[in-house]
Amino acid sequence: MDYDSSTLIQLKTMCKDRGLRISGSKTEVVIRLMEDDESKSPQPISIGQSNPQQTVTQIIHINNSSKSLPVLFGIAIVIYGLFRAYVGVMFLGEMIYFESFIAIILGVGYITCGITTMQGYKAGIYGALGVLAISGLFSVIYHAEFSPLSIGMGDIIPIEWTLCCSGSCMLIVAIPLLVAPDEFDDGKPPIMNLLMGGSDIAVHELSQGLAPSLDTRSKAEPKAATEKIVVSCPHCDKSLKVPSDFSGNVRCPMCKERFTVE
Repeated sequence: MDYDSSTLIQLKTMCKDRGLRISGSKTEVVIRLMEDDESKSPQPISIGQSNPQQTVTQIIHINNSSKSLPVLFGIAIVIYGLFRAYVGVMFLGEMIYFESFIAIILGVGYITCGITTMQGYKAGIYGALGVLAISGLFSVIYHAEFSPLSIGMGDIIPIEWTLCCSGSCMLIVAIPLLVAPDEFDDGKPPIMNLLMGGSDIAVHELSQGLAPSLDTRSKAEPKAATEKIVVSCPHCDKSLKVPSDFSGNVRCPMCKERFTVE
């Protein structure tokens, strides 16, 4: 299949249909699709033009793209954000407008960070930790008041409990980065691209990550297969297959390190 002639959006749509991760540059997405093709129909391939008779044994790459940890923690953060926003709305009836408004903003912040975490980005966890830190600060400031920003409930609960609660929440949210950092990607999540620039790709990635049924773009017809070559990652010796006419930087799906293909 000639992936090089397809657009980034079309390539990411193919990844989503196959259950593969959709993040990364066009080169990384192309390599991910090629590895998936080869894992389903292993066969020897030719290497280069200088020695067309040389073949290698197909290496089957087991793609572990279904990662449940980011999704589970992301859903938990979204639910907590909905709860905080709901509490803020309820306190509007008590005419505590400023504190309620802040509580609703914090709830929206949690929800945004939860969605980003569900998509597998470290930025979601970092953002949730930041919102928790701000929320903890407000909890201390309004500890002696009956407010949607504090669990002190008018100084009925000791302030030590408030600090312990905030610290425990931050530790729980940080667990994914401590135990399984490889399940999260670096870089700017698509929701940030949408907020900052509103690009079509950002909109597409958000729809793919949260509601695949929203994508109504037509999929390109497959074309003739492109000749590929095998290269080895200099960091872990993992064998990768890339288009024969490709040159540039790639990232190894095994060790996550980048190297140059010439």
